[in-house]
Amino acid sequence: MALLVSPNQSIRTLICVRKNVLVTLRPGINKTRKGAAMTTISRRSFLGGAAGGLGLAALGMLGGCAPANAKANAEAGGSYTFADTVAWDAEYDVVVLGMGISGMVSAKTAADSNASVVIIEKCPEGEAGGNSKVCGQMFAWGHQDPQTTKAYYQGLSGGRTIPEPVLDAIVDGVTNMAEILETEFDMDSKEFWVLNDAGALAKMSPEYPEMPGSEHMSLVATHQGVSDSYLFKHMKQVVADRSDTIDVWYNSPAVELVQDPDTNTIVGVTVQRDGKIMHVRALNGVCLCTGGFEANRDMVQHYLNVINYAPAGGLFNTGDGIRMAQKASADLWHMDVYEGLFGLGGATWNVADDEHAVMISTLQRNANNTGAAILVGADGERFLNESEIVRHGHMYHNGIWENPTYPERMWYVFDETQKAQMEADELLPAKYVDQMMGFDTVEAMAEKTGCDPTRLAATIEAFNSFAQNGTDYTAGRDAEYMRAFDGQQYYAMPMKSAILNTQGGPRRNENAEVVDLDGNAIPHLYSAGECGGVTVCMYQGGTNIAECITFGRIAGKNAAAEKDPLPTYEALISVKSSPAVPGEITDGGSVDLSSFEKGANQYVAAGSGMGGDVVVRVTMDGSKIGSVEVMAQDETEGIGSKAIEQLPAKFVGLSSADEVAALDAITGATVTSGALKQAVEDCLAQVG
Repeated sequence: MALLVSPNQSIRTLICVRKNVLVTLRPGINKTRKGAAMTTISRRSFLGGAAGGLGLAALGMLGGCAPANAKANAEAGGSYTFADTVAWDAEYDVVVLGMGISGMVSAKTAADSNASVVIIEKCPEGEAGGNSKVCGQMFAWGHQDPQTTKAYYQGLSGGRTIPEPVLDAIVDGVTNMAEILETEFDMDSKEFWVLNDAGALAKMSPEYPEMPGSEHMSLVATHQGVSDSYLFKHMKQVVADRSDTIDVWYNSPAVELVQDPDTNTIVGVTVQRDGKIMHVRALNGVCLCTGGFEANRDMVQHYLNVINYAPAGGLFNTGDGIRMAQKASADLWHMDVYEGLFGLGGATWNVADDEHAVMISTLQRNANNTGAAILVGADGERFLNESEIVRHGHMYHNGIWENPTYPERMWYVFDETQKAQMEADELLPAKYVDQMMGFDTVEAMAEKTGCDPTRLAATIEAFNSFAQNGTDYTAGRDAEYMRAFDGQQYYAMPMKSAILNTQGGPRRNENAEVVDLDGNAIPHLYSAGECGGVTVCMYQGGTNIAECITFGRIAGKNAAAEKDPLPTYEALISVKSSPAVPGEITDGGSVDLSSFEKGANQYVAAGSGMGGDVVVRVTMDGSKIGSVEVMAQDETEGIGSKAIEQLPAKFVGLSSADEVAALDAITGATVTSGALKQAVEDCLAQVG
């Protein structure tokens, strides 16, 4: 028999593990009965709690449990639940993890059901949003035709199995997505831009025109623009407008789920905030909306078998929610599914490890992916069709479109003629030109790149032959997109593969409930978005946004629903809590402009930037602008900050909104420039 003494209890209370039960013994009591001080729980439940990070709770240590309460309860003949053994620092009906679109939709929907909600986000406001902020802001739409939409998504599965109810759920969302955004999220459908005839973007609308049902499938932008955070900012404002019922905590990474080890019910979340650990009670549910794991190199290596890559989406999607769900015994699915970039086999320039991937070319053929330009792996051999128009990084193989198998290292190899064409078309970014190496011979190039000289020479010789006879026996590249190397000079540049986003994570059912290895729902745990997405093989552009909204609505509604009381749990020690009430701790809501000081002829207003509100103070000199000061902002350093630094001086001397609107945005900081112009215009409107 193992004898354990809880550090938080007196020596008079002993916890004993003997055979298959855990018993709590107190002097003078030797019977097992309901309400008695001697109670039992299964050894499996006890050990399961420890494995889930709650072993300390089982010993009465989580949250500083108070043994006096247990004695009082026993003497009074009362009982309590597992949740009563945790000292909670805050309490809400619903806790949402992640401030992307799926998290904001979950929160809004839960609030619509009269639930108190907190969104807990690990990043500061300026970096929050994950892929939702940096994606194309487009959604997949099935034109209210569920039959063809379902046929299309069944085709995208490539023969893989997806539960029918889950398929029906995403189909219902995609079918009616335009209508949902208009009726539930106050978006103007007249601004929607259906991309079926939008030039190169039309290649994604639909992305798989050969699939059954494609005739009623479209990719839709939420306005006449893409990749500008438009939809993300709209949803963020929706949340800000509900600040009476939705709190937002930034800089607050979730550490783990708090789970009843006997019933597996999720009762809250452990959060690190302001340098301390906080326990946040979730009375009705927790929604995992934490995105994927594309920024976690260890997970990418082990699940996707990709090593030399750069993430193209959010740089903070490190699989936190996936790991927390695993600790709670969640099953995982689709962990090998991911999306990449467009152009040149889904490759990116050789960006630094802490930088976003950069697309080579977008949905079109040009000097980067035609002519005498090839990709070779570490041994000097080609491994894909460089000129194929990839579909979110997928290339055609054996009847379906899959991600290429990328080598550990790869090189972009081209000749003098090709280089001249790239330079003429401005296709070689100046930032990466210094990585380009020139060689007089293939042998010299092989020596510098580490490629096998014999194989590299054979690769170029074979490619020249393919270009001359019109058939590419290695990768099936079309003859019109090949040209033999001119032999004047050879160039090589290091490249990386790119990962836009991962799809895998905790398995969910049609109710957005996270399920365990047996397929049973883990009580009170829900998920939405890319944290366990439904894409199982091929991907239609805009589906992830549609999925964020579809399952965000389902998760928010079900998480908000009032739950049955937790069973009494007499084996643990209850504690007293003084949790903060909703609204007491929050970083959300619109900025309070009245808190900014202003004197005579000074006016304050805010515009909506990429990272949040940009607040300016305008000082008027007569009828003209004398100065513009930026009072508060959370824009990204090196991007939005360029507009913050350069644009205020350009407003000086202007006197009308038309003059402000006519100012050119700062290159590379369009959204922040727009926020500054919006705020200055609002200030001018206040001038009497």
